Amino acid sequence: MAVSMNRIALAIRSNLPDEMDWALQTLVHSSFENPDALIFERFPNLAPALLEKLSSIDTVYDLEQLSKSDFDVSDDDLGFGVGSKSKGRQLLDKILEAALVLRNAAINPDNARYLAGIKLCQLALIKCLNLPERPSLIELRQYCLDIAESVTLFLHPRSSQDPLFRTLVAFLGTEDRGVLIPTMRAVARSVVAVETNLLQSVDPKLVARICSLVMLDDEDLLAVSLDFLYQYTSSSENIEISSDIVDWRDLIQQLIRLLLYQAQEWSTQVSVTEVAQVNRTPPAAAPPALPQDLLHGLLQLAEPERATQWMRACFEEDSEGDVTQIALWKAYESQFEEYVILGKRLLPAADFIKNVTMAYKHAAAMVVTLPNGQQKFIIKGIRPREAPLSLKGELYIDCQWTTSHGQCPNKFPSVKDLYKHILTVHVPLSLQSQSPVSNGNGILSPTTANTNAISNGSSDEVLIADAPTIAAIEKPIYFCKWKSCTRFDPDGVVNRHIVAAHIRTHVPDPEDNKPIPYAVRIGIIPETPKYPSTNRNDLKVQQHAFINKSTIVDERGDATGIPVTSVLVLRNIARSDLGKKYVKALVPEIISVATVNVPLRNYVADLLTFVEEKQGGAIL
Repeated sequence: MAVSMNRIALAIRSNLPDEMDWALQTLVHSSFENPDALIFERFPNLAPALLEKLSSIDTVYDLEQLSKSDFDVSDDDLGFGVGSKSKGRQLLDKILEAALVLRNAAINPDNARYLAGIKLCQLALIKCLNLPERPSLIELRQYCLDIAESVTLFLHPRSSQDPLFRTLVAFLGTEDRGVLIPTMRAVARSVVAVETNLLQSVDPKLVARICSLVMLDDEDLLAVSLDFLYQYTSSSENIEISSDIVDWRDLIQQLIRLLLYQAQEWSTQVSVTEVAQVNRTPPAAAPPALPQDLLHGLLQLAEPERATQWMRACFEEDSEGDVTQIALWKAYESQFEEYVILGKRLLPAADFIKNVTMAYKHAAAMVVTLPNGQQKFIIKGIRPREAPLSLKGELYIDCQWTTSHGQCPNKFPSVKDLYKHILTVHVPLSLQSQSPVSNGNGILSPTTANTNAISNGSSDEVLIADAPTIAAIEKPIYFCKWKSCTRFDPDGVVNRHIVAAHIRTHVPDPEDNKPIPYAVRIGIIPETPKYPSTNRNDLKVQQHAFINKSTIVDERGDATGIPVTSVLVLRNIARSDLGKKYVKALVPEIISVATVNVPLRNYVADLLTFVEEKQGGAIL
């Protein structure tokens, strides 16, 4: 391959028509089909040969010796005539082929850097870009502008009088979009690594024209205009000297609009639970009385576990609740004091108070100073339960059956036990008798004995209150005596299954004796699948739609494209005193963009830092 490229370079320099035709056509095809294989650094003679051919335009284009018709395209040149191309046109075609090869190769940054290091490259570009306006030279000029766009990133002009830089700046006033886009890109790249303010020499009228291009709906033209303005506004001096010509206020407003350029809108639906009213019930004066089976279970535990489980059974967490330390200790002492003689020792008061956090980690002993100056020693974060909690973590349920002696005094740790108790004690199987008499338990029987309901400590061994003492009658009549229910009054029913099914409407659901935090029950904390709220009337669930907009991002999710360049230009403008004044007046609009355009937020925050730096801090 190296020998072939060397032969191509020699063929180009030979100026022999056939050799040049073969060499340049081979390079044109290669640079288009396989541009990565055309690396100038590997073939040192190739780039100089092409540049020499490009630079020969001044020897070919001689206005004094050649007429305009020698170069302008004719019907014959386009293939419509019968003649052949003129000698001048043939030479120009070879220069165009060399320029095309250089243009295709310069797209590769390595080749562009290599060309920038050859002095002849700049000279050839200057010659070609300064040729007179002729239709036959439009193609050559376009190729040279494309080459300049690639190599200027590696050229570092020392002053604004640099010949190539001045040549490119002269094209900024063109009306040709195809010329203006590569020109602005080339000028912007020329000053990227140059500390000198070269763009100060650009006519403010040209800058004003470029600012007006930002208003157009042309993505390519918009992108290169912003690139140029970014470099131009990098020096605050440029903003000040062009303020009489350039309307920076209008530009800033357009740049703010471009922060959402081609933004994709999307919304997020969020459910917000609002507490309309919280009805906090006053705490009970004392902890609930413990059923005998629960008390028996606690007595089987050793301290301090017994104190911990007793507190869990009698108290629940409440961030706003509190109990005095003395009241808590007295309740514990009175509950187990009678069992001390049986060897069930009590925790000392100090150890008992310290043990509070073992039961509830958010509870804490503290001292509160009252308005009158007195100190109150409390346990913050708990309140007495309404119903005791079993050792298995279930709330006891009251039997609310009404007997001839009042409400049934029994409590049960599960719904199943409660239902079994009702069917066994209050709605038993049929009794036989000669003269039916109501026994107050929900059936009619001949006579009853005045036997009280007594619990022996087990929910499964409850003695029947007013239990019948004689055999059942043939057709007993059943009633429902749950609280004040009158479902079967006054005649009752003889089908016990109907009453049993009806009783299920009174008995709580199996999950109702699961402990629910007090804050959830009253609606302070929104309900969750684990803790459904029992106070739904106090909760309002509203759907809110949050609108977001996302501009273009790269593969890493970072903002890129026109919105980023726009915010960077705004930041440059905000660095100047004049620009800071204009940008600061539009801060609310900038913030509104940051609230919806997530990828751009960090850039906007950086911009606002410059706007507010004199006040010592940023807005965001």
